[in-house]
Amino acid sequence: MKKYSIIVFSLLTLLFFSNSLQAKEVYNKVNAFSIDGVITDATLNYVKNNIEISQKENAAVLIYINTPGGVLEATRNIVQEILSSQVPVITYVYPKGARAASAGMFITISGDYAIMSQSSNIGAAHPVGADGKDIEGDMEKKVLNDTIALSKSIAEKRGRNIEAVVKMVKDSASYTASEALNLKIIDNVAEGENILHLLPESLNISKVAYINVLEPYFTQSLYNVIADPNVLAILLFIGISLLFLEFKAPGTFLFGSFGIVFLVIFGFGSSILPINFLGIGLIAAGFLLFIAEIFITSFGLLTLGGIISFIFGLRALFEHEKSAGISVSMWVIILIVGFFAAVALIIGRLIIKDFKSKPVVGAESMAGLDAEVIEWNNQKEKGKVMVQGEIWNACSKENFNKGDKVKVVRVQGLTLHIEKYNE
Repeated sequence: MKKYSIIVFSLLTLLFFSNSLQAKEVYNKVNAFSIDGVITDATLNYVKNNIEISQKENAAVLIYINTPGGVLEATRNIVQEILSSQVPVITYVYPKGARAASAGMFITISGDYAIMSQSSNIGAAHPVGADGKDIEGDMEKKVLNDTIALSKSIAEKRGRNIEAVVKMVKDSASYTASEALNLKIIDNVAEGENILHLLPESLNISKVAYINVLEPYFTQSLYNVIADPNVLAILLFIGISLLFLEFKAPGTFLFGSFGIVFLVIFGFGSSILPINFLGIGLIAAGFLLFIAEIFITSFGLLTLGGIISFIFGLRALFEHEKSAGISVSMWVIILIVGFFAAVALIIGRLIIKDFKSKPVVGAESMAGLDAEVIEWNNQKEKGKVMVQGEIWNACSKENFNKGDKVKVVRVQGLTLHIEKYNE
């Protein structure tokens, strides 16, 4: 028994000293990478892989953050990766003017040391519904309480101001870098990119450590582009437009082929970001209303309905119950809606112009045409003329001879009013 006690004591002593040595070990390398754009499962894989690489290389981690938000489940998993990292993780809202909005706030405060650039901001993490408004009823309580619990657990773990962090979730509070520092949401505010001199001694990161930038691999870069809600919205509209052109000009298969490609890419992107099918339905309805305007003269009513449907569809394109801060930019909405509205208005003007223009068939279309006198009675001021191979009765106060070239002035019943033709 005494022998086993000695063995256990020796193992515990060895474990104690190994942990002490590890705690005192200085990190001479920092692996840096960026979270720039919408946070998705692809972002999660990127963060996870880079942390694993850093742990193998015994390098600290520096994450540059500039994001409007993202998928909450992916954000939660990213936070777990950061909190369980065996090497220090510094989160840095960078560059100046950057934001750690919505889901990005959780990642920022989960770092061992959180820094913000001057003129940057953090917060506005209140979950909203698919229409961009507050969630109501039991779902509101469920989603909000779950999100608050996540923020509180991170703040407790990192020793941050729990009340101020919860306020960013509950009341959509947003803070500047200096405000966040004063409220103890973050640990420091930086003026430049190199922030090693700001780090505390407790992190054991050398002030002259080598900063190694980890560039995103090709698939990650591709995911970052496709997972942009603005890009997805544009892909959807290009795809639908090309299919419509194929419908109007069948047989080439060119428009249809490219349209299908764009819609497939959109479908792939919708597997990364949660899509609200109500939004797609409204977009499709708006597109059909624009098409109907081409065939039905509604004098703009169908176009107005299409614009309203487009706007609401684009605003509701993403399911915000599963995400935070993901939305189509208002500038993109204006661009897309403006393009289709302009097309519809141009077509509408052509229809109205055609509606108001003079008829191109029948007797009324003969005004202004040339004619030839084939017989004429100057006393009665009437006779017959040849117009485009047809013989018409004609009248005029002027005198004519057979064979004279005349011009039709107007039509009255079946009689043409003519006058001399001046060559």
